[in-house]
Amino acid sequence: MEKTNSSPVSKPVVDQAIMNFSADSFSSLVKEAGQFPEVRSELVDAYKTRIQSGEYPSQETIAGLANFLGNSLVQMAKAASSSK
Repeated sequence: MEKTNSSPVSKPVVDQAIMNFSADSFSSLVKEAGQFPEVRSELVDAYKTRIQSGEYPSQETIAGLANFLGNSLVQMAKAASSSK
């Protein structure tokens, strides 16, 4: 006797978004987006300097992360970074 698999085949769920723009509206958005720099190098440089000097993350940032993530995760991250 041969067994057959009678369970239904599950189909993947696909998320979909539909946006309707006129050609003029889309062209205007593309033109406006093109005016922004891809990388805000002044911010990148400022954060790089703060990180290298040990000023970032600040105690406020750490406290916010502790509140958001839970103190145990922050303690593990601190221990990992201080052991480098």
